[in-house]
Amino acid sequence: MEMEHALPALYEGIQRLSPIPIEEWNVFRQFAFPKTVAKNAHLVREGEQVDSIAICMSGLFRLYYTTPDGGEFNKSFCAKHEFLASYSSLLLGTSSFFSIQALVDSELIVVRYSDFQSLFTRHVCWERLGRILTEQLFVKKETRERELLLLSAEERYRLFNAKYGHLAEQIPQYHIASYLGITPVALSRIRRKLT
Repeated sequence: MEMEHALPALYEGIQRLSPIPIEEWNVFRQFAFPKTVAKNAHLVREGEQVDSIAICMSGLFRLYYTTPDGGEFNKSFCAKHEFLASYSSLLLGTSSFFSIQALVDSELIVVRYSDFQSLFTRHVCWERLGRILTEQLFVKKETRERELLLLSAEERYRLFNAKYGHLAEQIPQYHIASYLGITPVALSRIRRKLT
């Protein structure tokens, strides 16, 4: 991935969230570096120390927990122009509680969390951006909890299609079932019923 091609699109996207003066963006650019993650490779594995945040420029990731007996539960998916991190691990200074895996060949822009934090003291625009990103993460998490606790599997599947339908062909059915909290057999039944 050419950084010079990716950064203008990223800057435009961030500008829609919170205005960043060009001088401040130029400082950010010094900290940012590209990273490619091949299909099925991991950006982060559960138990690893993490020190960076990333922005998905192309591709698709799943974030998942692993049970002691080796079972996996997908907590979310991350697609183009979404931020990607084991955020609680960065805040707490612990190893990651979950894994992050590419479902297709993917490209990221990565920034060390300590570098990103240093921007907060430079200009209020970075604190504003950090607050907006944290609010978005909170809403996503609360929405996910509400769906799992209050909605039927069929309702959760409908919402999945509304949010990720354009990516559904890139996500194996067993990963979708795991995200919905049901078995692949139950997902097949729901899909048959809806078609």
